[in-house]
Amino acid sequence: MRKIIWLLTCCLMIVALLIASCGKKDEPTEQVEEKEKPEYGGTITLSLLLSGGTEPDFDLINWFSTAPQHLAHQAFWEGDWTKGLAGGYGTGEVLWEENTNVPDLNVGVIAESWNWVVNEADDTVTTTITVRDNVYFNEPDTEAGRIVGGRKMTVEDVQWCWQQHISNPDSANYQGFPNCRDFVVEKTGPRQLSITMPFSIHLDALMRYFAYVLVFPPELWDEYGYDSCTNIMYSVGTGPYYVTDYVISNSVTMQRSEKYWRTNPIGPGEGDKLPYADTVKYILIPDTSTQQSALRTAQIDMLSMNTLETMQTITGQISDIKSAKRGGGHNQPVFFRMDEPPFNDVRVRRAMQLAIDLNEINETMYAGEATLINFPYYYTPAYADLYLDIDEMEPETAAIFTQDIDEAKRLLTEAGYPNGFSTELSILSEWGDYYSIYKEYWSKIGVDVGLRILTDVPQLISVNTNREFEGMIACFISPCSTFPEQAQYTGDSWLNPGRINEPYVNEMADNARAAGVTSLKDAMAVTKELTAFLHENVYAIQAPHYPNYNMWWPWLKNYTGEVNVGYMVSDTWVQYVWVDQALKKSMGH
Repeated sequence: MRKIIWLLTCCLMIVALLIASCGKKDEPTEQVEEKEKPEYGGTITLSLLLSGGTEPDFDLINWFSTAPQHLAHQAFWEGDWTKGLAGGYGTGEVLWEENTNVPDLNVGVIAESWNWVVNEADDTVTTTITVRDNVYFNEPDTEAGRIVGGRKMTVEDVQWCWQQHISNPDSANYQGFPNCRDFVVEKTGPRQLSITMPFSIHLDALMRYFAYVLVFPPELWDEYGYDSCTNIMYSVGTGPYYVTDYVISNSVTMQRSEKYWRTNPIGPGEGDKLPYADTVKYILIPDTSTQQSALRTAQIDMLSMNTLETMQTITGQISDIKSAKRGGGHNQPVFFRMDEPPFNDVRVRRAMQLAIDLNEINETMYAGEATLINFPYYYTPAYADLYLDIDEMEPETAAIFTQDIDEAKRLLTEAGYPNGFSTELSILSEWGDYYSIYKEYWSKIGVDVGLRILTDVPQLISVNTNREFEGMIACFISPCSTFPEQAQYTGDSWLNPGRINEPYVNEMADNARAAGVTSLKDAMAVTKELTAFLHENVYAIQAPHYPNYNMWWPWLKNYTGEVNVGYMVSDTWVQYVWVDQALKKSMGH
């Protein structure tokens, strides 16, 4: 009997093994790995929005040039692709959605390495950079390309480009930060550069320079002057692509660089020479509705920063299109003239916030997906340590962000305004619909708000800078990535519309800047503590921060919804993705 049982057991085991081995044919093993293996060739087609009908700003010494320039030129550092999703192979520490400038999440590009030393004797910080070796300029078949001749990038090139941002009157950094104009970048070794700055501004200045300084050959400035920075056909950089054609109001075409020095750091293509696609083409599109139509018809391969409604409509019509929820948008906070009545009284400011039903706005406009706080900082994962959520606040402060008309009226009466008052809110015309909602809420507590329409962004900033508004103004806030500057609540500039000047705030801001020299995490903790005070005193009226959605066609492989891989840098993710050309053809495109 035992022999029979043993024989039956053996037979059953054999059958089980056979079934298992047959089943493995359907499992995603080597076939999938082969399918997902990167391929070279093809074209990635994207869009550039012609904001206000004007051509893109290609300026290399602006704070933020356009996406084609970020593919043609490189900065000192950028976001580390492997710290994101990276096609499903990354660590997922950050989604690379909104602007992120955290050294621990960055990787050196033009800078191979860097370090800084605090000089306590004179309260300065000296930063030393080792410039990457064996990097070559591209060789586009243009007049500018022939002038450069594909030569090797030198440390002197990098030094010259960095100095342009500091001392060239045409640079945005020179214009926006006059306290940085006298600094000098010195060559201190065969591949070393150093710069010394005051301790108080070192961190935020350095993080700007590392992200904004795009390297290009100085001889092009000698040949073309400032046009070498603004004319895209004079573009010659060290990036993965170079410009081959620009048709005004139509397109920018870029070609894969065979001289590019980087390799794929992760995934099935680890070690592959980058980039993969032969061509990147940007279609210049005048409005968002045309962009959406271009995605539907596969004229472009992806489109970022879409609303929930747009995403649901397009994916409902075309089930093949992929989407991902990513951080994104908000209306602007409302700031007060706190140097004048009635907003010099915190009770009035509290009443103005209590009148707004942020939860209703969230549910009706953003399907409950938004966070309610966006000043001084909104929530984004890379900066979670500085974000103070409502449920973390003291109960008395948290209560301000839930609508309470009766309490708002009580506070106005206590402040001497039992019948309310009239005031004004300065906004851009395109913001009118949103702030009409606020106007209606405020009418419920007897506050009559007139909407003053400003014509464009320069006028908005000018009105803010020169204090030419009465009552209130809606104005841009800086992204979380600029938090080391602490500029939204300190200093006398348009970045601080309420001109907050409180001893405690200034002291804590200085503490945060000091902590950031050695640890941004520690600086975020100080900033979070400071944020509690800012909310308690209602220095701005909140506007919910809501998600946006990225959409792309499935032939765009290794793409996982990235927008900015780093700080103020567009589309550098392109170098890591490839086009499944067979899939695209099989789908009729």
